[in-house]
Amino acid sequence: CCCTVGLSNSPNSTSSGFSSEESVVRSFYSEFGISLDGYSRLQQAVYWDGPDRSITNVSTSTSPAHTTFNIENLKESYQTGEELFVTVHAKDFDSKSKSYGGDFFQAKLFWSKTKASVFGEVVDLLNGSYSVRFLLPWVGEAQVAVRLIHSSEAVQVLKHHRDTDSDRVYFYGFYEGPGPNKTRLSEAVMCNVKWDKNGLEHMGTGDCCCEYKDPRTEEIWRCQRPKSLPCSARVYHSMGGYRNRFRVNFSLESTVNK
Repeated sequence: CCCTVGLSNSPNSTSSGFSSEESVVRSFYSEFGISLDGYSRLQQAVYWDGPDRSITNVSTSTSPAHTTFNIENLKESYQTGEELFVTVHAKDFDSKSKSYGGDFFQAKLFWSKTKASVFGEVVDLLNGSYSVRFLLPWVGEAQVAVRLIHSSEAVQVLKHHRDTDSDRVYFYGFYEGPGPNKTRLSEAVMCNVKWDKNGLEHMGTGDCCCEYKDPRTEEIWRCQRPKSLPCSARVYHSMGGYRNRFRVNFSLESTVNK
């Protein structure tokens, strides 16, 4: 769904005391010029809302066909440099208004004849509605389009797999040490960052692995225990690769749009 607005030149326009966790965060991010307040703002900026209840039926997820938007205080014409505000109202497949946020919307102001476009700033109001702000940058006409990229319910599924299946990306730990008859041994094993429920259980439990704590971030790295060398023999690590999580019998329908 789109709406067209007229744009003209503006008369004035031209042509062209901390806890241990806080101490760790402060120490680490200060190396990048980020203050503790800046770190807190980053955390707030990446916060993503989600369903406030268990979703058991797909009909309660956000429907792009039923979701609507309206331009606030629509005028016949605007000046370049003005702002245009749009409100998006998310609805489910039964056309019921959503009461929580977390949808991934993309809003664009464009005009096909001149191939001009600019994306709007989408703000989640956390109640099923979203505010969009556009800066009007060119003279002529423009259309507003809002696209649902992922529903809040789909986002939660993606977040779940990100948090519980994170070892699709893995690393190698390299170990070196003395061997029998004055030889040198070298081993490479699989490693990854460890946190609760992030899919590293397949490495084993108990004495299966070596763990190392980063002294600055306090993140824990887990590596499979080398067969012939101690955990203290680790010398460096590097990028490993990517795991293919598709099932053997998984296939894609290739006749779509034929």
